Amino acid sequence: MVLFQLAMGIIAALLLWGFIKFTFKLMLWVIGITLLISFLIPGAFLFLSGLLFILIGMLATLGLLYVIGAFKG
Repeated sequence: MVLFQLAMGIIAALLLWGFIKFTFKLMLWVIGITLLISFLIPGAFLFLSGLLFILIGMLATLGLLYVIGAFKG
């Protein structure tokens, strides 16, 4: 049973690390595209930065729920 819990913990850690790595790369792409579009369309920066703020809030909430779920056990 202990080995099963250890294996599940390793799998959860790998999934979490993959999720963090994916979201970090995605955020870099979104920031880059936002800056590029803001040079082309000046009014779009406020709209896109608002969407970016919502995306960061959603990711933070998801991360918080993941941490709470890990301790609920």
